[in-house]
Amino acid sequence: MVLLKSIIIITFLINRCYAIIYELNDTEYNKMPPMFRLDPYGPCVHEPGGLYCTVELKLVSDGPSELMQMIEDYSARREMHFNHTRLHRGVCVTKKCKDYLRQTSDDLDLVLEGCLNDTLWEEYKLKSKLTSKVLCNNLDHKMDIDFGDISVAVICLSILLLNIIGSIYDFFFVPNKDSKGNKVLLCFSVKRNWKKLVAISGNGPDPRLKRLKGFNGLRTLSIIIVIIEHALLPIVISSENPHDFERKYYNIVSHLFIDGALVVQTFFVMSGCLLAYNLDVFAEKRKITWVMIPKGIILRWLRLTPPYAVVLAITTTWLRFAGSGPLWQSTVGVEVHDCRKDGWLNLIYLNNYIDNSQCMPQTWYIASDMQLYIVGLIIFSLVTTLTSRKIVLALLFIVSIIIPICHTYLQNLDAGLIISPELVRDYFVKDPTFNNTYKRGHTNLASYILGLSLGMLIYYLQKKEFNIQRFKKYKWIYWISAPSILIILPSGAFFYFFESAPLYAKAIYSGLAKPIFGSVIAFIVLGMAFKFEGIYRGILEWNGWSSPARVSYCAYILHVLFVRTLTGSRTTLMHVSVAHIFLVCLGTVVITYIVSYPFWLLVEAPSIAISKIILPIGKKEDTTDIETKRERNDV
Repeated sequence: MVLLKSIIIITFLINRCYAIIYELNDTEYNKMPPMFRLDPYGPCVHEPGGLYCTVELKLVSDGPSELMQMIEDYSARREMHFNHTRLHRGVCVTKKCKDYLRQTSDDLDLVLEGCLNDTLWEEYKLKSKLTSKVLCNNLDHKMDIDFGDISVAVICLSILLLNIIGSIYDFFFVPNKDSKGNKVLLCFSVKRNWKKLVAISGNGPDPRLKRLKGFNGLRTLSIIIVIIEHALLPIVISSENPHDFERKYYNIVSHLFIDGALVVQTFFVMSGCLLAYNLDVFAEKRKITWVMIPKGIILRWLRLTPPYAVVLAITTTWLRFAGSGPLWQSTVGVEVHDCRKDGWLNLIYLNNYIDNSQCMPQTWYIASDMQLYIVGLIIFSLVTTLTSRKIVLALLFIVSIIIPICHTYLQNLDAGLIISPELVRDYFVKDPTFNNTYKRGHTNLASYILGLSLGMLIYYLQKKEFNIQRFKKYKWIYWISAPSILIILPSGAFFYFFESAPLYAKAIYSGLAKPIFGSVIAFIVLGMAFKFEGIYRGILEWNGWSSPARVSYCAYILHVLFVRTLTGSRTTLMHVSVAHIFLVCLGTVVITYIVSYPFWLLVEAPSIAISKIILPIGKKEDTTDIETKRERNDV
């Protein structure tokens, strides 16, 4: 402990030499201009001719300034501190800047810059420059409904009408579930889809799949963690007390949530495992050839795209009418704009290879998973023998570790995704590490290869009737796997506290963090599949996970829409406290799932059923339909 304290003190002193301030007391902190300040919104826009604008500023000083130097030195600690030279202001122009409106032309940039500079100079003897486009709201400005809005409304109403017709048809004209009827209309039967939604997983025709029932719990818990991570957005971009938020970065327990980005690797492991396992089962009755590659890609696209396209279409059109507020344009308006420009890339699953776009940025995972699915499909379709598959997967795993190491070292990136306050404030899209080593398909290959290997292993051991009971004495190793996650997740905190770590250390961590986390998840799944113990398996295989696991894909593509809408609709700053954070996170999870259930019934379930009609895998009696088994894993 003494040694650790000595290291921290030495590091602190060294960084002081580099003009970095680690901490300020409240008195010193309050000398800085507040980063966020919002004038009252409602009274401004509701008065005749009221104009409310938001703008981003950069602090500058004409001459030497102790305050400016302190702000720059404190902001230099980018991993844990906001950039306090970057200010966000919501201004009632017609009240606060009315004198400048009289003196200046209609150039709002000049009006706001002069008006805000007067205030900054009077209070802090500092000046500022505008660094963003001025975004304004007033009740006189009405957005016109265009052809795209009408088209999306017609599509959504048509989907709703089809569900009503299909449900009526099933209820009145189809006497029982075994009766034949119109297959397309029955796809839209809410009654039938509800039965699928509440059905218990693992009770299908192939009893072997029951071994993977625990994926429901693993998937649901992981998606809830992802939603909680993203729910923190309004706390970061509209904080009333950012100093308290910054202090949480110095608490190692907080890094369990701050560094939760590794949780996404769970989905890659599960996705790869299910693909490999189901293809091996499928190969028992039908030969796998290269023809499976285009057919599998098309079926996968049909499976994922309809619900995704509906959310994207709503985001591109009607979302801009959903609310207003000081933060609406900067939070929601920018996503609408980027989706109109780049949304087509989302539909071909290449959006994770474009940067600086805020069009549904959370869907980078869906694009990466689609790309890795194609890689896995190619491997298992063209490499058919067990030995050759082992060699190919082993070589690819080595390459998958080297790839992020090379990216990090050659591009001088962070060790992992450093979720700093400024990174969240920019919605991640400007961070080079996020763009180059986090969201790309090829930089997430390691966990997917682990999943493919795990699926092969489970299938092989089941065929050999592997008896795991002889390893019961090593149960304690299995029990420490879950607690080890609580060590792996915040392990990246080292690079927050010691930001001057050598580049080679960052590169090594970048290459090993994802496969290590993925290996722990694979180990847990392996023990669960062979009933190694009853505690973890009992939790993950609880029947109650079946229904939320089915709607997990809907929850994933919908949740950021609610986060942005709720953030943009705020008219006041948010006070950061543990209780407030808890309520925000809980509320976001609840709202997401409340909407995800009907969305699954009305959109996703019919699209799954129709995709099977359009492109059936095999005969009716063939129970190894790849996508039928995989549909619960599409998060």
